[in-house]
Amino acid sequence: MISFRHRTPQPASPDITPLLDVVFILLIFFVVSAVFTARGMDMELPDAETSHPVSGKSLEIELKPDGTLSCDNAPATMRDLSFILDHTAALPLASQPQRILLKAAPEARVEPFVRVVDMVRKHGFSNLVIATRTNAPPTSLDGDAQ
Repeated sequence: MISFRHRTPQPASPDITPLLDVVFILLIFFVVSAVFTARGMDMELPDAETSHPVSGKSLEIELKPDGTLSCDNAPATMRDLSFILDHTAALPLASQPQRILLKAAPEARVEPFVRVVDMVRKHGFSNLVIATRTNAPPTSLDGDAQ
């Protein structure tokens, strides 16, 4: 027997559960990344009388007293640093950082310091700047003191 009863169409309602999942994951990602990018790591830098302020886009490499590295506030190994420098060197010139800023703690050993400098030069960068601290007032108007 065939049923000829008229069926009323059900209103279509999209399933928004996957959309909410993606939104919450993005929200968590941005909250966590904002915590790490809002403020750099405070590091005791060595003093220098001839230092001057720098500003602009830079790739920051930090060498800590125990010899560990971080690159743009993310922990890194020498291998990671090599990969990051490879990736940075492959970018178009306009997208590359203006300088590679090396912040070495005064207690850091010379050997890892020289290895980082050598690695930066090996990847073709000639704009390496070694960050220091100065007690003199800044003489340049182009940025904050390093």
